[in-house]
Amino acid sequence: PNGGSWRSNVLAFSNDNQLDDGLTFSSMATDNAGNAREIVPGGKDQSGNGNLTSIPSAAIRANGADYVHYFNIRNWTGWITNHSGLFKSVDNGQTWKKCETVLFSANSNFGMAGYFKKDGYVYMMGTHAGRNNPAYLARFKEADIENQSQYEYWNSSGNQWITGNESAAGILINEKVGELSFVYNTKHKKWILTYFSEDRYNITMRTAENITGPWSNPYELAVGTVYPQLYGSYLHPLSATGDHLYFLMSMWMPYNVFLMKAELADMGDF
Repeated sequence: PNGGSWRSNVLAFSNDNQLDDGLTFSSMATDNAGNAREIVPGGKDQSGNGNLTSIPSAAIRANGADYVHYFNIRNWTGWITNHSGLFKSVDNGQTWKKCETVLFSANSNFGMAGYFKKDGYVYMMGTHAGRNNPAYLARFKEADIENQSQYEYWNSSGNQWITGNESAAGILINEKVGELSFVYNTKHKKWILTYFSEDRYNITMRTAENITGPWSNPYELAVGTVYPQLYGSYLHPLSATGDHLYFLMSMWMPYNVFLMKAELADMGDF
């Protein structure tokens, strides 16, 4: 960051589905010089009052196109954002364009997000930008990903979906949730949610039979006393089947990302 070749985000492609020996990249989205290029533009304005950087927080393929949810940061002190939104690619990730019809405010509870497709819906969990807020739940038909007025939000009473009213969303996970990610595991027939817990200083996992809950007590996947300054816990799609949970975990120093593996045993009742 802040160097001469600072790009707020880049995109790698992988055909690797044997992850026990690591994750191999086959190519990158590149510029004309062959260097990995920035995908979602970040302004690099370091005044604290403008467009500093754009950070992808989730991605999904829907209707044959690829979508990236991102948040645009004004100032890292307090994770002050300008907005969150979507970028779209219709050529398998080679070029990207902003979706003007989807926009979340700086104070949205879906400033950061995770996605998973199931039963004709794209489910979206979200938090306010940062690591100090609870998680909320929304969904939409795959065809409506660019039609924000048709997004449905799981309400605060925990008993129905409310269409088009983001403020109706109720708390799903009532603790500090950072950099969440989730899948539905078809072998164990459970939703699996992972996130950074600042209070426990760990990567937390919770499970549920239904995405609306109830959610299990937290399991610890990785802890900061072993992996100092850990954060992020982004699940690889292969975690949706079988007994192996693969997730990408960052560590602030050496400022790098590591592929992690956990073994899923019989998780039984909550």
